Amino acid sequence: MDETFEGASMRRTFHGETSSTPTHTRTADTRSTHTRTGTMHSESESGSEYVPRFDDYGDEHSVVPLRRMRSSQEALIPNDESDMDVITGWLYNGPLQRAKYEDFSTIDWIYESTKARHYKNDLRVQTHVGIKGRLQLLADSSKSWIVLLAVGVTMGLIATCISVSSQWLIDVKGGYCRTGFYLNRRFCCWNTDTVCVDWVTWSELFRVHWHWLDWLLQFIVFVFDAILFAGISTFLVTEYAPYAAGQGIAEIKTIMSGFMMRQFLGVRTLGIKCVGVVLSVASGLSLGKEGTMVHVACCCGNIYSRVFKKIKHNEVKRRELLSAASAAGISVAFGAPIAGVLFSLEQVSYYFPAKTMWRSLFCATAAAVTLKLLNPFRNGKLVSFQVTYDRTWDLFELWFFVAIGVICGIIGMLQNRLTLYLMEYRQHSVLKNFARGEVLVVALATACVSYMSVYLRADMVTLVSNLFTECTGQETDGLCSRGDRAGNVFSLLVTSVLRVLMTSVACGLAVPAGMFTPSMATGASIGRAFGMVVQTLYENHPTWRLFGACRPDVPCITPGVYALVGAASMLASTTRMTVTVVVIMFELTDALIYVLPIMLAVTVSKSVADAFGKDGYFESIIHLNGYPFLSMDQEYVLHGTSDELMVRVSEMTVVEANGETLESVLKLLRESSYSGFPVVKSKSSLVLVGYISRSDMAMVAERARVSSVYSNASPCCFSRGNIELPMAHAQILDFRPWVDATPITISHGTDVNLVAEMFRELGVRYVLVVHHGALLGIITKKDIVRTVRLHSRNQARSEMPYVPVWLSSMVRQTHEPVQHRLPVFSSESRGL
Repeated sequence: MDETFEGASMRRTFHGETSSTPTHTRTADTRSTHTRTGTMHSESESGSEYVPRFDDYGDEHSVVPLRRMRSSQEALIPNDESDMDVITGWLYNGPLQRAKYEDFSTIDWIYESTKARHYKNDLRVQTHVGIKGRLQLLADSSKSWIVLLAVGVTMGLIATCISVSSQWLIDVKGGYCRTGFYLNRRFCCWNTDTVCVDWVTWSELFRVHWHWLDWLLQFIVFVFDAILFAGISTFLVTEYAPYAAGQGIAEIKTIMSGFMMRQFLGVRTLGIKCVGVVLSVASGLSLGKEGTMVHVACCCGNIYSRVFKKIKHNEVKRRELLSAASAAGISVAFGAPIAGVLFSLEQVSYYFPAKTMWRSLFCATAAAVTLKLLNPFRNGKLVSFQVTYDRTWDLFELWFFVAIGVICGIIGMLQNRLTLYLMEYRQHSVLKNFARGEVLVVALATACVSYMSVYLRADMVTLVSNLFTECTGQETDGLCSRGDRAGNVFSLLVTSVLRVLMTSVACGLAVPAGMFTPSMATGASIGRAFGMVVQTLYENHPTWRLFGACRPDVPCITPGVYALVGAASMLASTTRMTVTVVVIMFELTDALIYVLPIMLAVTVSKSVADAFGKDGYFESIIHLNGYPFLSMDQEYVLHGTSDELMVRVSEMTVVEANGETLESVLKLLRESSYSGFPVVKSKSSLVLVGYISRSDMAMVAERARVSSVYSNASPCCFSRGNIELPMAHAQILDFRPWVDATPITISHGTDVNLVAEMFRELGVRYVLVVHHGALLGIITKKDIVRTVRLHSRNQARSEMPYVPVWLSSMVRQTHEPVQHRLPVFSSESRGL
């Protein structure tokens, strides 16, 4: 944000390298007046403010006008030595400056919010009165909307390309279209009601007529394509964009909380994510593309936000737009713009101002409208598994929906635990060194197992669509076959078990993909099997009192509805989302009448899963990676005070306000690894003056070191108070623009729950513990996160006395923190 701050720093111009004597001139631009007494003149005819400063060559004081200060990001890397004036202004009293945030660091929410307010106030002051001023304000406020519109349109285009290309690659494993190789089977047989003669299988191409040889050839092509697609996907990820692996929602949640992960939302990650997800889904791995759309949407939002400096240079503004952009991902993934808004509110956003909801709806609507106009499936549907129902449900079925919720709640919890257990195992085993080989082996095993079952061999989108669809009177085969209903039920249950195992293994692979669709497929299989059992009971015992509400001339049980309820329950138990899941299912079916059964099943499923732990899949990934994330949804009951939590001043390194030199500062940076340093009046009194981060101090000191203006003996100033001026000819290195003179402080003995709330609600990176102005210690966000996780782990152990031993050990192991772990490029791909 170049326009964020009005100038509050003094410009120093170095003449010394080209001239041996100072040249004092009085120009019309500066209207400067030099005087040995340091008298400051009043404002000149031009209305400029004047502030005193030291002359660059000696004891002279010069008077220069206050100039507009560049943004902190621009001031980081001076273009040449003359730009060192940005960091050497004397008697600096302007706003706090910040260096560029380092990777895997936390932003300063208070500083960024203050910067945004300053920018808005300055813009209002500078704009002209009248129509021109109103147009300037309108142009400035429209920047965010332009970015969101671009994100929505782009997401519609990307979703169309991913859906069409992935379906074509899936169908290519079975054959090709004679009329157009680029057509998938659906479009190739668009006008065919019976046998499609234009679709040619690979056995027909090679004129194989023996049944067993036909099966073998199709199997070999199926397995070969699966390995090929998975291999290309993992190669692209591991070689060019490791951040593209996995689903990415866990990292996005962490980024929204203020964590910096550079390149995670970059152009390369976006491109590899889009290409890789097509290949990984087409390979047949038990992964879906819907969850990755959130990461893709946030990448688009981050890229487009770079166009406007107002958003590019303010991390808070950018995160507000990323929250709105994430809604577009769910909108195109499920054809549910309202659910996208709720997903942003319920799952992704850390802070969700009221204006963000309106922006989220705008972005999600733009994405849905674009997808509707492109019509990738040529049937008017936004997603291929969108269905409609024309039957209602009866009150007695609520008991069955509750049972489905209980079953899916337990299975979803087990899937999460198994997934996290395998991720933890990968990290501590030799598998972390063979990420590509692991993908190939899993792809081979998945293809071999899936080809044996029609429910596993079909792609998950088609499977979910078929499971959701209700049977008509004319259908007598497949899922609607009455004669083979028992076999279908058994096959669906086996499919559910295998799907859980394959999803748990695949979620940690080094390929881009998500777990929304696999979870829905598992739940839909369970629900459909359950519905078919209930349907059989009704057909065999229609006179039971349980089925007394059923009318004999109307079908009473609809297994497709049970599949819908099962999919919602499974998705809720794995992600711990509630309202979002209900609205997704409602927008998929366009049937408000089924909202109550879905709400009931989702509530029961989440409650059952919460009994084994409050964290969903994404929160567990965050804990597994050790990201500094404090959930806004959970309430912590911690014990202790700030004195027990803080790092004491005796264990810290502090900086004296006016007793340091450039040499001592450089030595301090070399010998310590702290991320920041409290500034005290003196090391004897420890009276707190301020706080400076390591990145800011290192940036200023390094620029001064390479400059010919300063020497190792140059004094450094960290205090904005009244100080004694150094020797006349000494060049003062001024750190005050980067010193936080008003850090957040607390008194010793403050309850640790209040401290945790300060970190969570205010978004601060640290708080200083003082007593009557004297520094006692410091508490960082890392300290709070460590305390919260220790409390959560102890609470999980105390709340699981009734859990079986094998499950309890699995739960505890996945909750154990990983010591000395650096943040990695992807939470769901270890050791690439």
